[in-house]
Amino acid sequence: MMKCSEAIIGDLIELRQEGQSAALVTLIGNKGSSPRPLGSQMLVAEDGRYEGYLTGGCAESVIVSEAIAAMTERTNRVLRLGPGSPYMDIRLPCGAAIELHIDVGITDAMASGVTESLGARLPLALDTELDGRRHHWATSPPAVLPENSFRRWYLPPRRLLIAGKGPNAPALANLAVASDYEVMVMSPDPATLDACSGPGVEVCRLAHPETFLCPATDPWTAAVLLFHEHEWESRILAQLLTSECFYLGALGSQKTHSQRVEQLSEMGFDKEVARLHGPVGLDINAKTPAEIAISILAEMTQAYRSTAQPLFQRSPD
Repeated sequence: MMKCSEAIIGDLIELRQEGQSAALVTLIGNKGSSPRPLGSQMLVAEDGRYEGYLTGGCAESVIVSEAIAAMTERTNRVLRLGPGSPYMDIRLPCGAAIELHIDVGITDAMASGVTESLGARLPLALDTELDGRRHHWATSPPAVLPENSFRRWYLPPRRLLIAGKGPNAPALANLAVASDYEVMVMSPDPATLDACSGPGVEVCRLAHPETFLCPATDPWTAAVLLFHEHEWESRILAQLLTSECFYLGALGSQKTHSQRVEQLSEMGFDKEVARLHGPVGLDINAKTPAEIAISILAEMTQAYRSTAQPLFQRSPD
């Protein structure tokens, strides 16, 4: 299974319910280029099934074999692949080397803790001691990471709020779902809502600008306005400009955006307007709804990655 998820530990409970033992494999070190960032994880079942990937396919079979052996011995282990590894025939791209921690001591309670925290959209970290099975929760990072250990943060899934109408809305909604976003589409247009309805997308009918109530937002939420009738914008933006969204964008030309900014300034917004991306999306000369959606998602990703906290920390050797 090639699913890639920052919260793959949550699937451990399902494997246990099937009667399977499971090991959590974490990328804790690399030298040279690496197909996956530090902190990336795989979940391996004793029958050889796995979720996630750490090398892009060139060494997953070895990782699975080592994880099954660790489960049989009921002992955690560290595996090195690349130069200096006992697996001489495994060659990673560009001569890279990676270090993996195979953990067979993750309990159902730990996995449930992650699932419950993310369900409440709260970040949670799990500290793991490399020389044993001990783990510690962390909701805010202490000044010093415990010696000979690593910390892996589990962050709420990114969410996208789309308000608007027309073909750009389903194009963006579908692309966002494919990129692991939770998506809500809000529109006064039934045809737009019908076009957006599908797995991973929640839809909400908007009745009138004055009755709009913004859904809850947090630092893992993005919001995009895709209206051509801009009478909806001021009411919606008045609530979103002071929100915790990591990204906020609105469709329209440079002239339209200048008028939008002027209107918001007249409403009393000052520095908050600077966070509004308009025209929305990176300038890739997009013409079609699909291209516009790509440009928006690219700009959202750029904004998120520029401020996102590190998922992984390791104490000095």
